[in-house]
Amino acid sequence: MRMYYRTVAGPAQIELEEKKSRFIAACRPLTDESEANAFVNGIRQQYPDATHHVYAWILGGDNILQRFSDDGEPQGTAGLPVLDVLRKQNIDQAGIVVTRYFGGTLLGTGGLVHAYGRSAAMALEAAVPVTMQLSRTFQVAIHYAVLNRMRHQLNLLGLTPFDFVYGVDVKLKVAVPVDQSQQIISLLTDIAGGEIDIEPVGLGYRPLPPPDPPSL
Repeated sequence: MRMYYRTVAGPAQIELEEKKSRFIAACRPLTDESEANAFVNGIRQQYPDATHHVYAWILGGDNILQRFSDDGEPQGTAGLPVLDVLRKQNIDQAGIVVTRYFGGTLLGTGGLVHAYGRSAAMALEAAVPVTMQLSRTFQVAIHYAVLNRMRHQLNLLGLTPFDFVYGVDVKLKVAVPVDQSQQIISLLTDIAGGEIDIEPVGLGYRPLPPPDPPSL
């Protein structure tokens, strides 16, 4: 499994008007080709009377797949500019569909490239690009006396514990980057003075935490 990939946080949609043509751009994360095709077909069904449904999507992993379509627009003026928006931000698990309602005024080659590229970029920004990191989730059981110190140290590393259960001791879960697992396990064990139970309970991708806000 790859350690990182780029996608978007969730689905988003924007609208743009250019010389009376209406552009509706939708962006969403994708997991596989069947989901990508369903995304495109769903937009077509949502706007069956539109003039064009231009799309582009990229799926990464072991075998990179990418598709784009001008859907009747002049070659190179629509699908490729949308695909370039994904490429420029290294997105490889997402897609964009730009629906156009023709407004009666021809935009020309440059106008089409600008309109499709701009609407795609706006949709991608609204969907919030995010880097996903391969992480292993651990369930941790510790004494109450070391809880605050442990939470503080995890926060310093950009890790946020979750699923707290309070009983005789404290149980919590924490998702740790796979390549840092042993280092963080050692740190937690030292903080607890060896009085700790750590059990791996899952493996999957989680978004990297946002960078610290700039100092004022």
